[in-house]
Amino acid sequence: MGSNQILICSVLILSLVSLIQSHRPIPSALRFFNGRPYDGFRQTHKLIADEDLNEIHSTKPEDAYTFYYNQALDHNDSTDLTKWSQRYFYNGEMYQDGGPQFLVLGGEGPQKYYDVVLPVIPHVKWASELNGMVFALEHRFYGKSRPFPNQSTENLAYLTSQQALADAAAFITDMNIKYNIQKPNWIIIGGSYSGALALWFRQKYPQLCVGAVGSSAPVEPTADFYQYLEVCEASIYSFGSKKCGDNIKKGMKSVISSLYDKDGRAALSKTFKLVPSLDATDLDYKLTQNFVSSIVGSFMGAVQYNRVNSKLYRDSSSIPDVCKIMENGISDNILRLAKVTEYIQDMASGVKYPNPKYQGLDYSYNEVVQFLKNATFDNDDIGLSASRSWIYQTCNEFGYYQSTDTQTSIWGASIPFNFYIDLCTDVFGSKYNSDYVKKAVDQTRINYGGANGYNATNVVMPNGDLDPWHALGCYNSSDFTMVPYLIHNTAHCADMEPELETDQPQLKYVRKLIFRNIKNWLGIDSDFAIGHQVQPINNIASNVKAPIPHPHTPSPVKGIKLGLHPNFLSEIEPKNHSFKRNGMVHGMKEPIESIKGRVSLTNVIIGSITQMLDHFNNTDVRTFEQKYYWNSQYSKKNGVYFLMIGGEGPIGLKWVSLETIPMLQMAKDAGAEVYELEHRFYGDHSPTGDLTVDSLQFLTSKQALADLAVFIKSINHINGETNAKWVLFGGSYSGALAAWARELYPELSVGAVASSGPLLAKTDFYEYLQVVQKSYETYSSSCASNIRRVFKHLQKMLLSQSGRDALNGIFHLTKPWAQGEVVDEMDAQSFMSEIYSYFQGAVQYSHDNTGNFANGFGIPEVCAIMNSDEASLITNLKNVILYIDGGPSQVSNRYQDTIDYYLGANYMDGSSAAVNWLWQSCNEFGFFQSSDGGYNLFDSACSVNVFINTCKDVFGPQFTRRYIEANVARTNMFYGGNTNYNGSNVIMVYGSVDPWHSLGSYKQDTANNVQSYLITGTAHCSDLYPARASDVPDLTSKRLLVKNAVNNFLGLGGDAY
Repeated sequence: MGSNQILICSVLILSLVSLIQSHRPIPSALRFFNGRPYDGFRQTHKLIADEDLNEIHSTKPEDAYTFYYNQALDHNDSTDLTKWSQRYFYNGEMYQDGGPQFLVLGGEGPQKYYDVVLPVIPHVKWASELNGMVFALEHRFYGKSRPFPNQSTENLAYLTSQQALADAAAFITDMNIKYNIQKPNWIIIGGSYSGALALWFRQKYPQLCVGAVGSSAPVEPTADFYQYLEVCEASIYSFGSKKCGDNIKKGMKSVISSLYDKDGRAALSKTFKLVPSLDATDLDYKLTQNFVSSIVGSFMGAVQYNRVNSKLYRDSSSIPDVCKIMENGISDNILRLAKVTEYIQDMASGVKYPNPKYQGLDYSYNEVVQFLKNATFDNDDIGLSASRSWIYQTCNEFGYYQSTDTQTSIWGASIPFNFYIDLCTDVFGSKYNSDYVKKAVDQTRINYGGANGYNATNVVMPNGDLDPWHALGCYNSSDFTMVPYLIHNTAHCADMEPELETDQPQLKYVRKLIFRNIKNWLGIDSDFAIGHQVQPINNIASNVKAPIPHPHTPSPVKGIKLGLHPNFLSEIEPKNHSFKRNGMVHGMKEPIESIKGRVSLTNVIIGSITQMLDHFNNTDVRTFEQKYYWNSQYSKKNGVYFLMIGGEGPIGLKWVSLETIPMLQMAKDAGAEVYELEHRFYGDHSPTGDLTVDSLQFLTSKQALADLAVFIKSINHINGETNAKWVLFGGSYSGALAAWARELYPELSVGAVASSGPLLAKTDFYEYLQVVQKSYETYSSSCASNIRRVFKHLQKMLLSQSGRDALNGIFHLTKPWAQGEVVDEMDAQSFMSEIYSYFQGAVQYSHDNTGNFANGFGIPEVCAIMNSDEASLITNLKNVILYIDGGPSQVSNRYQDTIDYYLGANYMDGSSAAVNWLWQSCNEFGFFQSSDGGYNLFDSACSVNVFINTCKDVFGPQFTRRYIEANVARTNMFYGGNTNYNGSNVIMVYGSVDPWHSLGSYKQDTANNVQSYLITGTAHCSDLYPARASDVPDLTSKRLLVKNAVNNFLGLGGDAY
């Protein structure tokens, strides 16, 4: 029996089995999940009133328009001859010779034959006017187009957008032959996911079609689609009312706070008719997240399909309808939310409210997982099986995860990004973790170009501004025939539905615009009389050039000898250690050795240079004095200079005077003069005298690099150097600055040593905790397990008053939770991030030769405590904190503590460095160390929106997630990130234990002499610290590579040491 026969027999057997299977109920959370109704994005089947269905089926029976095409299984393997039957619908009743071919691409649900027969559907109407034929091709793995008998994960490997596009290409080629189409003019139509397919098809196979219309097409693959719920909120306020939005916010806040209280959970269970009750379950993050997701999902559907012309949404189930409930006479907003949930589910079931069939809200995360793990195709409701297929595609290609990981919103912060990542892992296996999803999404963006890189001709790309999916649409117009349009007050794929008298004016206009473009593609009415206006959403610059400081004369430089002056031997350190800044562990520490007896200060000078406050504004003449250290002890007056670049803290005298530091050892051998330049705004004063937002606008990496350029030019001028050889050094953020200086100002130095420099800016830096986890697991699996267990226990303690009472005493909380106090989720997440910060620091600096970490306070010591059998896990956790803090201290449990700390930052106690770095993080880099990376030791302890809100509450309301993401994108575009770095003569060094290594660049660019190394078993900036006998072998060997690289930069050869 051949492979095709075997496959066909298998499908027939499965179909017989499916006939006797009972209908599977779909979990409440999946009724509207990932911004998608369970039966597909496009709701064509809900367009027709029930009373009209029988007439349509009798006059235009589905079987008369249903066909199957023998499709290749794998278009990427020419040796695989396996075929399968792909369903399509065809209507040739309107066709006349020379007419066009309309092809509706199926999406992530069963394709409906109404798309080829209903005369009121726009593309059918256009086909009739143009004497065209209409096809609708069902997407592989959806509906009845089943390449395999089931949807096993192994079989789903053949479910990709690339394969689907190749399906359409093969289909068109064969239909041209089958119907003897001599001059084909195929027009590709699609909406939502299939809208993206239509646009991508035109981009990839322009020779097979004359144009494409992609309605509501999310062409920007993105893992964390936080914008979705942002648009939902904006649409409710704009198309609903302020009262509606405010009541949703109050209700969601009450729901979430009720989850922290036994009586509150009982009330939720009763109000939402939860079976079983919440307290009868094993409460954990996933269960509560799924519960909240189910509530929010009711509003997502109402917004996404607001007043779209279908029988469900035309007069119901939309924003005005849910807002009517949220504004009713009931005083309890939780009850209003429950009524909305009941109403939406009843309407989706075809039952008119208020005569409900609603039996209650099932909220089990495990039930969702088990439903999605069911790989069988359902023949009773063929839309049910689509949920597994579509979730797979999101895990394998697109992401599109609608999290609450943004600034404060009406939805709260209880649906983090890792909720969806964990679902991928739980349904499809451990392979599908955050790393896999991130790489898959990035690859999809590379394949198609994303929203900014999409490039095709003869395409129309309409979106509705109420529709949350419009945030991922394309608004570029690089060609006159590339027509984007944002339709005011319309929703998802509204332009694809029949026209109503009540349609918004722009919606009516866009249908005309599409048809006019189609006629242009066909050479009919070639004059383009209708203009179009695009309302762009994303205005991030696409081509940013490196700024060059305006012409300047060398700046004044002055200095005094330090000698052994005691006033300069103490470095400014933050004195307020009452709590750590949540999830903001960063920076390079000072070397360990005491200054006494190990340094020579005879030739060390402390100096200052006059710098422009704004290097990029010729009209701003303000200046400030920038501090530097200079050690000429090793100078041979040979034009060689070493410069340690200051980072996000005060500069340290040891870096220019401690003779055991590798940089100074190299300086001694090279005869170099050694400088250290303090970063603007860090140290003991502000260039402007304050830390206001108006002043902090001058604190940027670009300004700092311009300072560096001015400094080097000024020293060269003073010393009469015309061919000086400067080697730059930096660690952590200043390591990135050293690398970037070689991009922007390569003429001013001969090379750079960049240690632990994060070259990729990233808002949600969840990879940080992934490395933390790996580092603990590598050292001790039992330690990692105990950390995981204690954080699960912490979460459960937070969910009860008795548990919070215990936490008050164990951790000496800054503001103990009172009896009956409503718990704010921001406080809970801030507390959890405060706790996990102790484990972060122990990893980042584990046994670096710096301060206390040189002889302890790292992974081994923390694990020794966590693995102790002499006390409970919670006591062990307490002992870790006592150990790290050096004795009893308070632990912050309030989000406002963090805000107050930043708002009160000043130069007197050194806390200014913290707010300065927060500014740079919010304004340029992100670097927010959340627990959003899927399964991890800390579970869903703290999502990124805690950090987004911190930016907003400290620096102003403009610091939204989108604003920060745009800043981060600009930074990566400007410097190239970690994959498009374009410097030369740079050696980059990272430690495998250090969480920051995950943002490093590992590009080995021989042509430009860029080398990058990962040191096994070391932490942050370990190569910059003094060597010692206990150093791991790889650190010793990498230090030698650094020395050789520096020699090469100086033209001394690589074997001088």
